Amino acid sequence: MRRVPLPNIEVTDPFWSTRQRILAEISLPLQFEHLERTGRLANFRRASGIEPGNHDGLYFNDSDVYKWAEAAALALSHHAHPTLRDQLDQVVTLVESTQLEDGYINTYFQLGRLAERWTELYEKHEMYCIGHLIEAGVSMAESLREDRLLQVAIRAADHVLATFGPNLRPGYCGHPELELALIRLSARTGDARYRDHARWQVESRGHRPSPLEAEFSAGNMRHSLFLKDGAYSGEYGQDHRPIREQEDVVGHAVRAVYLFAAATDLSREDETLLPSLRTAWHRLVTRRMYVTGGIGPSAANEGFTRDFDLPNASAYAETCASIGLMIWGRELLERTGESDYADVIERALYNGVLSGISLDGRTYFYDNPLASDGSHLRREWFHCACCPPNIARTIASVAQYAISETEAGVAIHLPIGLNAELSWGQVQVESNYPFQGKFQIRIASRIETAREVAVRIPDWADEIGFEIDGAEEAAEYRDGYAVITRVWRPDDVLIVDLELAPKWVECHPHVTDNVGRIALTRGPLIYAAESPDLGTHPAAVSPIAEAEIVETQIKGLPGLVALQTEAIVTRDGFPDALYAELGTIESADQDVKFIPYFAWNNRGRHPMAVWMRRA
Repeated sequence: MRRVPLPNIEVTDPFWSTRQRILAEISLPLQFEHLERTGRLANFRRASGIEPGNHDGLYFNDSDVYKWAEAAALALSHHAHPTLRDQLDQVVTLVESTQLEDGYINTYFQLGRLAERWTELYEKHEMYCIGHLIEAGVSMAESLREDRLLQVAIRAADHVLATFGPNLRPGYCGHPELELALIRLSARTGDARYRDHARWQVESRGHRPSPLEAEFSAGNMRHSLFLKDGAYSGEYGQDHRPIREQEDVVGHAVRAVYLFAAATDLSREDETLLPSLRTAWHRLVTRRMYVTGGIGPSAANEGFTRDFDLPNASAYAETCASIGLMIWGRELLERTGESDYADVIERALYNGVLSGISLDGRTYFYDNPLASDGSHLRREWFHCACCPPNIARTIASVAQYAISETEAGVAIHLPIGLNAELSWGQVQVESNYPFQGKFQIRIASRIETAREVAVRIPDWADEIGFEIDGAEEAAEYRDGYAVITRVWRPDDVLIVDLELAPKWVECHPHVTDNVGRIALTRGPLIYAAESPDLGTHPAAVSPIAEAEIVETQIKGLPGLVALQTEAIVTRDGFPDALYAELGTIESADQDVKFIPYFAWNNRGRHPMAVWMRRA
């Protein structure tokens, strides 16, 4: 499968086109203001000599500026907005003026610490920041056909390659990201050196002696998360064992999935990389992934603990981790063509990722619990602000998760409404997904040879229908896709109907938080119970799984499909005590409503739960 260039795809459906418009008009201009208010842009002005001052904020704050620039470039490729365009130009000019002659760029070190650069690879994120600079430069070149930022990125990458390498200094970043970026840079420029260096870094990790462990031995390491029982472990930074031996996903969630995504891409030239990656993915999604596609339950290490440890109220499930899961899943999908990976991408996108931004595009979740006592609230910005620009670049590029070009035709992974220009013709998808399951596919170009249209059959779909007006076509089923092959005419319309039937799901009994509990789903969406729609706390509600579930609407959440069903609801009136004799609690049947999980906390602070005690 080949990725379709983003400028070749126009998103047309109401769900995602609305979010992309809000992104360009509201979210990204506001994020720019936060970058300015928090000193992130001032750091560049100071490092370039435009104004005096010291570095302000965290040592990796440059990466937020680069991710914002990438998101802005992606958004501008499909939604012109003069304010955003001016803001992007300002950022590019600042970055250009900050880079040193040797290609190095990092405002934290350039402001009084230049002699210390490249001395704390395990923690200081220099390569991570350059990685996001490279991704921004590549995206700007691809989306807007402008190379200014790409030239900065190339000089920075060349500086890394002149400093580290097989015959130079050993070293890689404590936070994987540069590997992914160098792979993209190689594809953009045609320069194999960048891909080779990414491969060297991926292959170098986890061996002993480790350059990160050497920093610990030299007394530089202060970060206890790299240690276990006082000795260097490296799990936190994916430096605990070689990549081919990593069959469990451990440590920091974002670091893990970024590294695995890069390794999956590199497996195109080296099949020996793939088996352990497939095993790690399988173990992750069957033992360590929330029903929302969230990963990493622990706030302590922003990552993983042990199998089946998936607490609801304390779930960390960082927004960036679900985004990283999507990135890795897309690499595995394109590498193998197997729909299981698209199933997880969809689950993460519509739930664990989309919950990270409010419906109005102004506030964000860093962590995404599956239950709340009402204290959780989206915020406008964070001290560590990786999530807001990361979700922005994901929304701006969502179409690239929906469709791929194949050797024989086209694959539709997510039925997002779009117009796509492929190498052999134009494909149109008309859709109101995820709230409606029926959508249409049309090959809008006249073609002379037979082409495949492969449509993913979601893991949640019990019924799926295919119809071509005026024709009887038998579909071939392959790797989780229904494939129809024919010489398509511009007036041929393939109608696909996915049954969006609400259903209850249960959890593996080893997840102790969810024993005796059920969660409500409809198609790709996970639903949540929020107190305004219950009249009480979710803990007092026990849905009746056998009761009818009907679609409804919620005041204050227009355009969303809510679900209504019957539950047994505990009445207030428990005595002023923690315990009482059995039979004290009274209950009654009551209709209750559920909303899509991504939409919770858009009406203020309220208790919420995904997993409900079954009646």
